[in-house]
Amino acid sequence: MPSRELPRPPDPDRTAPTVLDAGRRGAALDKERTARAAVEARAGRTLGDPEWDRARDRLLDFVSILRAWHREATASESELRTAA
Repeated sequence: MPSRELPRPPDPDRTAPTVLDAGRRGAALDKERTARAAVEARAGRTLGDPEWDRARDRLLDFVSILRAWHREATASESELRTAA
């Protein structure tokens, strides 16, 4: 008699995407399209994919810097309120 293998529990790293995940991806793609259109309008021409990849990386670096500054400023404000 052939042995029957029991079904394995789903691997959390390989679970199917949810509707919410698809919505987030869609929103991210919309934001990327908007950003690309703005950069292309500023450049006055259509960017190739390698150019867009570089511009996107630079924009993401810039956003990371802004977020870090915001976190520092927010922390400083709360420290000042606590000290007062």
